[in-house]
Amino acid sequence: MSGFSLQFQSGLVLESFHIEPENLSLRRLKQEAVDFVNKHRLGDRLADHILLYKHDPRSVNILQLIQSADEISEGCLLEIVISRGF
Repeated sequence: MSGFSLQFQSGLVLESFHIEPENLSLRRLKQEAVDFVNKHRLGDRLADHILLYKHDPRSVNILQLIQSADEISEGCLLEIVISRGF
């Protein structure tokens, strides 16, 4: 299987998903995050207020802010954080 297998987590809710490399962009990841949040009835129209973090257990700061889709790799666990400005 090609593409990336990733996970979103928000609080206690964890869900896996798959995305093809040609569809991988920060905008697409944020839209997937909105869909995740909406699916779990956590709100809507959130894309401008969503921050995505990658879990990196090897780092002192386990959550690394994702600024570009290039930072994503196979098996990443992505944490969805809704900024306070919402």
